[in-house]
Amino acid sequence: MTAYILRRLLQGGVVLLLISAVTFLLINLAPGGPTSAVSLGRTAEEREAVLKQYGLDRPILVRYLDWLGGVSRGDLGKSYNQGLPVASLLAQRMGNTLLLALSALALTAVLGVGLGVLSALYKNRWPDHLISSLATVGMSVPAFWLGIVAIIVFAVQFKWLPSSGIFTVGQEFSLADRLRHLAMPAGVLAFTLMPNVIRITRSALLEVLTSDYVRTARAKGVSEQVVLLKHTLKNAMVPVIAILGLITTVLFSGSVVVESVFGWAGLGRLAIEAANGRDYPVILGVTLLVGAIVVVVNLLVDVLYAAVDPRINHG
Repeated sequence: MTAYILRRLLQGGVVLLLISAVTFLLINLAPGGPTSAVSLGRTAEEREAVLKQYGLDRPILVRYLDWLGGVSRGDLGKSYNQGLPVASLLAQRMGNTLLLALSALALTAVLGVGLGVLSALYKNRWPDHLISSLATVGMSVPAFWLGIVAIIVFAVQFKWLPSSGIFTVGQEFSLADRLRHLAMPAGVLAFTLMPNVIRITRSALLEVLTSDYVRTARAKGVSEQVVLLKHTLKNAMVPVIAILGLITTVLFSGSVVVESVFGWAGLGRLAIEAANGRDYPVILGVTLLVGAIVVVVNLLVDVLYAAVDPRINHG
């Protein structure tokens, strides 16, 4: 297992290197790249001075290797627009994205697995039909539309929850206030991602319930509760873990829309602000960080496979 983890970490490093190289190349070769962004509204003399200040007067390969060297030391460069270190900006937003993503993941896992189990146990009966309909709605509704509806209903109409932001000014240290701000964005994310977990859980559980060892356990008089908890759920968890791992990567890389709708100051919103402001060092930093998260999450999912099912050998 140790050799496998080391091998995967090495592969992940190569993937991140390729991601950074392609992103750097596309940013610098595309129309309106860094050299154009820093030249807007400046005279020729000012342009040359700014290009030299940011090192943009050097060849692309030299700039990339210099940036890569900085990354190895934890230096991701400085924001063009804010003049702050990119690493500092990422650190400020990372905590907010982690809070939103992990909250949505917890809701998705608990409700998705729970409803999937319920749907499988009541196959072709009204609970199954109701849950399947709910999953279909969740897969069909765009996150931005659901977010707007949630704001209209819960913030504007009933005034139960705040419409945007992370906290109310003056209540920065109030846990209750933070949870009220978190409820809608986490709920919307979970509702749109939960259908996949419901369907996978239901399918995996139905397959396991018809297996020989489950029939044998029932023939021996083992109670349905023991059959479900000891024999069925554990063996059905491998595909569920796989979909939860995929969802986790989507939460970090695809929460841009929800963060924008609810004014949640996370990595997704930072990426949009950087793209709108042509702040290319920040775009590179966000891309590299999200790529690193995806690599680590995929590795953890593979390790969990072996923990849940000892038959899986990564050796």
